[in-house]
Amino acid sequence: MCAGLAAGWAVIPATAGRAPDGATGRAVSPGCTEETLSRFSPVVSWHAARYPDLEVEDLYKLLHQAVAGPAHAIEDPDMALQWLEREWAELEGPLEGEEVFEPLSADGRLVRVNLRPWRAAGHSPEAVLSAFVRTAETLPPDSARIRVELDAISACSDRISGGLRLSATELQSFFSDRERDGYPAIHHSEKYTQAYQPAYRVVFRSYLD
Repeated sequence: MCAGLAAGWAVIPATAGRAPDGATGRAVSPGCTEETLSRFSPVVSWHAARYPDLEVEDLYKLLHQAVAGPAHAIEDPDMALQWLEREWAELEGPLEGEEVFEPLSADGRLVRVNLRPWRAAGHSPEAVLSAFVRTAETLPPDSARIRVELDAISACSDRISGGLRLSATELQSFFSDRERDGYPAIHHSEKYTQAYQPAYRVVFRSYLD
């Protein structure tokens, strides 16, 4: 389990990291609520501490994954396999301080599994691919739910941005631009990619047990 979670993160009774039971029918963003903050602030704080060069694009990507999971990346399972095999073949050893799992939900159920330390621990790429596909099937694309969730996060910009180099205004502006585009999935920033060399898949942790 991630160090931040082991240190005492609360397990919350929200839908973070779960199949979106009942979420599809919500049509109006509730604005910034304590539920939204309890679900996402711990995740943002963990990643801000681990990745101080995180840019606004990377924060958006983090929160998009926390809400939508990996479904956008599984349009073709065969292509997903080829992509993983190519990446796996080029992996080197784990980076300094790189953990196997990084939280995407405050209850620790939805995670990024980092491929370098996963491979170094003797695990297989097939296990990652299976968990990746199962997670996408559990969290199918639902544009209405994603919009509601990210609208709520955007409404919390001034409180979620605490501890980041990013201002609430910058975060709100970026989210507003993405909202006009329908909250698409995006790539990591060039700065983040160069500094941290991200190589991971988004999965439910239990699918790797």
